[in-house]
Amino acid sequence: MTNDKTVQMEIEDFISSFLQRQFGETPLSVDAAIRNPFIAIHLMGFLLPGEKNLIKRKELKRVGQTRDLLLNGVKPEMFQELAAITGCGVKEIYADWNFEKESGLLIVVLDTEVDPASLIYPNDVSKEAIHEIVIRISKIAQKAPETIESYWLDDTVLLIERRGLMVEIEKELIKNGVVEELRLAKRPLEHRVLDFLKLEPVVKHEISDIFVDWNFEEDKAYMVLIMEAKLN
Repeated sequence: MTNDKTVQMEIEDFISSFLQRQFGETPLSVDAAIRNPFIAIHLMGFLLPGEKNLIKRKELKRVGQTRDLLLNGVKPEMFQELAAITGCGVKEIYADWNFEKESGLLIVVLDTEVDPASLIYPNDVSKEAIHEIVIRISKIAQKAPETIESYWLDDTVLLIERRGLMVEIEKELIKNGVVEELRLAKRPLEHRVLDFLKLEPVVKHEISDIFVDWNFEEDKAYMVLIMEAKLN
């Protein structure tokens, strides 16, 4: 299963109905980009009524914490349904949110091989330049990753995988069960650094959204750039 339009539509329809069923709200749009082993599901116009008042009061951390708890509670059903649609086992699901834009991203990691096409960069974009900036971002926020790889899921979605990021104090926090607190602290920090170190000149696209999430137990992180399509 790779970049199949029928599967893409089924995933988009499932996520829309799933969010409506679980949370009583349907996103204005759901767009899935698929290239094995990754699926990036971009949500636009998704904000729960109770969240709007909290966001007005600048309680973004509280909204993020509640979202994470809600999503963790329904992940088993998502795993099952997405596995049935794709015909592949689902290894992991990640999520990040931009509450000011009312957008979000779900990253699904399937139990299948990497599609070699995802490793091919556009002719006018330098993989080395992108990786260099991402390494600089990582150094500011924590430390340089031990390994880094990037995957084009389609012309406007770039997923970057980093491994070996955590410093010793973070490892100790994880051992003590301080996982959600660490995630909530790292998200805004990494987003601030991303805003400071501009990626648009090297990706040759206008970036409309950036999302990040971590698997702290495996010392792994994903960053996804959602870009505007180039005009012909």
